[in-house]
Amino acid sequence: MHEVQFLLNDEQMKQLGNSVYTLLLNNVNQVRQDTAIDKRYLTTKETCQYLHIANNTLDKWVEQGLPKITIQGVVRFDRQAIDEWLHCYTC
Repeated sequence: MHEVQFLLNDEQMKQLGNSVYTLLLNNVNQVRQDTAIDKRYLTTKETCQYLHIANNTLDKWVEQGLPKITIQGVVRFDRQAIDEWLHCYTC
């Protein structure tokens, strides 16, 4: 195995650090958006993404007691209630 070394001046190191930071921040924000981690009340689609399940599975879990909120025909799921239900359901 060959070792490769790069010599960077202070400005290049700063630019590289900023680029890596920006890349990581963008990826973390995308994951948060994709998983709706910052939201308490989730749509059906967000709930399926959060749980990594299909919509059919979500429907079955609702039949088995997974709590959902319906206000004027709009369905939402409370992420905290989901976590509690999963904890109790798996005990």
